[in-house]
Amino acid sequence: MTTETSLRTAPSPVSADHYRAVMRHLPTGVAAICAEDPETAGPAGLIVGTFQSLSLDPALVTFSVARTSSSWPKVARARWFSVSLLTNGQQGVCKALSSKAADKFQSITWSRSKFGTPHIEGSLGWIDCVVRDELDGGDHVLIIADVLEMQASDGEPLVFHGGRLGSFRECPTV
Repeated sequence: MTTETSLRTAPSPVSADHYRAVMRHLPTGVAAICAEDPETAGPAGLIVGTFQSLSLDPALVTFSVARTSSSWPKVARARWFSVSLLTNGQQGVCKALSSKAADKFQSITWSRSKFGTPHIEGSLGWIDCVVRDELDGGDHVLIIADVLEMQASDGEPLVFHGGRLGSFRECPTV
């Protein structure tokens, strides 16, 4: 039996609970995706743990968003958005942007970029982007975006692992 055949005839698919239980062992960075909502002219944002580089030439990034997200449609309407890479110590920003609050930015210090996108103050860096494509990703939408401008600063990243927020700790050299 070939691998292709065995995959097609595999028993039942993995349950969502089992999928979560295994995938929670993979640490991810925490990124704030933010834009100016064209309908309200106010900031809109959400947190993702799926943000990553995709291509160097052209410079592309990608992330995924649950189809049930109430914040992504606000960001998607703008097409232009920023990614703020959160630092250890910005757990409050993560909590605020993960909430269902009407004004998620009430307790967040941010500034407007030359593209009109919100940059969260104190983050490890920011990346200004424009949506290139939205692809089907099952119960998520996979976003591919062109990078327009980016900048980084020093600090420790905020990391999500095992259902908890923390920071990166370097292994001692042997």
